[in-house]
Amino acid sequence: MAEIYHDRLDVRTALTSGDVVGLFRRALGYLWPQRRLFAARVGLMVLIYGLGLPLPWFLKVLIDHGVMQQAIPADGEGLLYPVFMGWFLDSAAGMDPLAVTIYALVVLAVLFLFVGYSGNTLLEANLAEGADVATRSENKISAGSSAAHGLIGLLDLCLAIRLSQRITHHVRGVLFSRLSRQPLTSLNLQRSGDAMFRVMHDAPSIAGICHALTLSPLAMVVSVGANLWVLTAVYGGVAPELVWIGFSAVGLTLVATSPLARWARRVSQASRASGSATTDELEEGFRNVAAVQSLGGSERQRDQFAAASRESFRQSLLLVWVANAVEWIAENVHLVFATAGFWVIFTGIVRGELTLGDTPVVIRMYSLLYETAMQFGRIWIDQQDNAAAARRVFFSMDHEVEPSAAKRTTELQWSDPLTLRFEGVGFRYPDGRRALDAVSFEALTGQTVAIVGPSGAGKTTLAQMTPRFLHPTEGRITLNGVDLAEMDTAGLRRHVAYVFQEHQLLTDTVAANLRIANPQAGIADMESACRLAGALDFVHAMPEGFDARIGRGGGALSTGQKQRLSIARGLLRGAPILILDEPTAALDPETERALLDSLSASREDRLTIVIAHRLSTIERADRIVYLDQGRVVESGTHDELMAKPDGAYRRFVDLQT
Repeated sequence: MAEIYHDRLDVRTALTSGDVVGLFRRALGYLWPQRRLFAARVGLMVLIYGLGLPLPWFLKVLIDHGVMQQAIPADGEGLLYPVFMGWFLDSAAGMDPLAVTIYALVVLAVLFLFVGYSGNTLLEANLAEGADVATRSENKISAGSSAAHGLIGLLDLCLAIRLSQRITHHVRGVLFSRLSRQPLTSLNLQRSGDAMFRVMHDAPSIAGICHALTLSPLAMVVSVGANLWVLTAVYGGVAPELVWIGFSAVGLTLVATSPLARWARRVSQASRASGSATTDELEEGFRNVAAVQSLGGSERQRDQFAAASRESFRQSLLLVWVANAVEWIAENVHLVFATAGFWVIFTGIVRGELTLGDTPVVIRMYSLLYETAMQFGRIWIDQQDNAAAARRVFFSMDHEVEPSAAKRTTELQWSDPLTLRFEGVGFRYPDGRRALDAVSFEALTGQTVAIVGPSGAGKTTLAQMTPRFLHPTEGRITLNGVDLAEMDTAGLRRHVAYVFQEHQLLTDTVAANLRIANPQAGIADMESACRLAGALDFVHAMPEGFDARIGRGGGALSTGQKQRLSIARGLLRGAPILILDEPTAALDPETERALLDSLSASREDRLTIVIAHRLSTIERADRIVYLDQGRVVESGTHDELMAKPDGAYRRFVDLQT
């Protein structure tokens, strides 16, 4: 499955029944922060079923004492009514049939105003949806239903929607935070479309589980308990047979559908994974559209997307087939037990044990009992889809993330001069590839250190260890003698500005992109940073200046402008450590010279690390560290290294000149 659907991290997707129980237990933990809203729903649910109990009995009143014109005696003797109808019978005693009918209709109207025909119909918030998990997840985000219509039902529905939204919002927030804090080694393996699918379409399943395993069973218990009490109190030994017939359907439903549970989980997992793969293809296609078009790969890209889309639809169809198989089994169980139940009802009427007015009462109660029993019996099978989605959510939450703080957090005096020291640092990627081996050197505040070497030498890997994007697998890195592993990661990164080789720009304004580095920066601060980076002229040339929008990923800018804006953002941060990955690669010589002059003039209070290939950038550095195959081959100033006739750095320079 991993090979088909692009997963490289989440490759073990099979679930046992025990795993599902564990997922359900964990999902229910998200109810606790919403306990007040949950308690309000429970209270409204009890009220709804309480107000709904008299409804069928007023139908009995209309039939027996309105249509059939049976008198209501003052003491109610000989009538089969529950105790909660006593107030109505006492007040209606002695009325003529028409008055009883009008009185009963008025009371029914009031009850309908508040709860409608409570219990047998649902007030739902669901919108139109397809068979795929993506569109169905949109309903789960704002899922809500109420056993009542009317005013109370509307209030209950609003609370239900709010509860689903709050749980989903909480889960999405935690999931997004965890995904965004994964190590770069993990982020580079997993496509972003998969992460988007998990946040947008898998996360709502947690709210679905919370509802299905708490409120739904509780509503069933309240409904069944109330109806059992009424049946036993009013009908004695006649109606309880209906109860046993209804509940016997639970066991048969579980036995008949449980073999499909494992299949339902597997198909749901495949449906979601294939949906993620389709999102991956869509995201990749649009993100790399220029490269695809320029290389004539549009047809191939279209075919890849079409294949992913077809697979997603195929898996969705299988999921629908499983759901309908379960539905077919349940309906046939219903047919068998409904036949037995109606036999008991009408046999009682024929024998004279029940009146004609008892028919709607018993049928409604039997319907509630049977439907409740069937719903209870299907909870396990119906939640397998949510279990598959919850597994994907919790896998991403549990996956390795960057530590927010070390076990022993140490703070530095960042205003002091800094000494950054690499001590025997080595690094292996998760697949076993060695990128660095026994790297040792130091850099000081006021210095510019250039990391130089051929492609694949480990330069970027080395630079990314200072802000702890990557962590050494051997050796250590210290700042003023403090191991970076003992420092708070977020606190460290507040004092490091990293300008990536690939331009990381938002689809927003120039100012919004700059203020990522310093949210409190004013126009004067941004102008100063842009002036140092050589970006101020083209920013001022835009009609809206700093408020100008730069397009998707900076698409409205040239490559050189993107680079200068990225450098300006790094400078605006005002961090004591600045790391530049190929800062002048896309700049013309004049702009490069101006930028390097600016950086040299403002370096006294800053430790600067530069990864570069251009000689014009390298030779200005105070110290050059030459890497080859992950090892430090040479280290020194430009003049010192050029003085070695057979030195690796000299050969590197000679190739450029």
